[in-house]
Amino acid sequence: MLVPMFCRTSVFPLLCAALLSLSSVPSAVGAENASLPDNPMPIAPRNSPVSVEHEGDDALGARLSTRLKELLNGSSLFQLQEKDTPKFRILLSSSSEFRDRPAVGSAYSVVWVFSLSDATLRHYLAREVGVLTPEQVDDIAARLVERTDNLAVRYSYLFPKPKSQPSAQGQSGDARKSDGSAAAADRQEK
Repeated sequence: MLVPMFCRTSVFPLLCAALLSLSSVPSAVGAENASLPDNPMPIAPRNSPVSVEHEGDDALGARLSTRLKELLNGSSLFQLQEKDTPKFRILLSSSSEFRDRPAVGSAYSVVWVFSLSDATLRHYLAREVGVLTPEQVDDIAARLVERTDNLAVRYSYLFPKPKSQPSAQGQSGDARKSDGSAAAADRQEK
């Protein structure tokens, strides 16, 4: 009788034992999954309102500002906002490094602030200064967007929480509590 070569070696019995032991694994995994509750937590979307304000008359600073706005507007993490709402503000200031050769480079300064509205005081968050060349516009804009995202995560608590509407039962119960405490205060005064 001809027996294949792999059957004559000691590997074949080990292989058969391994395959037989693996046949019970899917049922064990299924039992584990059956015991886990199926209630996934909702993921809160991050969509931070932000605006970019540029000050400067150099071409490279204007290109950086425009590229920064393009990246922020194209990202799902940010909402470019010009309305008077709570938002992160990116204050970009730039100036030509050499007045006689404006295309060579620019010095830039970026300050991140948070403001609840145009009429309120702005909260300082971070700053960055540097020198910009025409080849670096895209890289620096991407780095500024990344830093803005880090700051948005870090300072997200600054945004006011949305007010929830209390139910009719909650209002009447609260009214009873406030009436009861007012009556108790009147009794203490007498």
